[in-house]
Amino acid sequence: GRSNYGMSKLAVIVATRIWAKEEAANGISVNCCCPGYCDTDMTSHRGSRPPEEGAKNAVMLATMENIFTGQYFANYEVNDWLET
Repeated sequence: GRSNYGMSKLAVIVATRIWAKEEAANGISVNCCCPGYCDTDMTSHRGSRPPEEGAKNAVMLATMENIFTGQYFANYEVNDWLET
């Protein structure tokens, strides 16, 4: 069930933090984001968020100045992975 999804999400967040520390010396920011429960094939179109809205998290990170590093973003802000 949901445990596989939760563990894979946790793995991405932990890998993000590790890579952020490794790449900091090179001036590279590493972050991850969650688009939310989007209306896509993956959710059998049961998601409440349009894909275009979900994509805004990634676009925001790609276009930010003075970006954070090693963070998990959800709903357009830094988020604690335990809350999602």
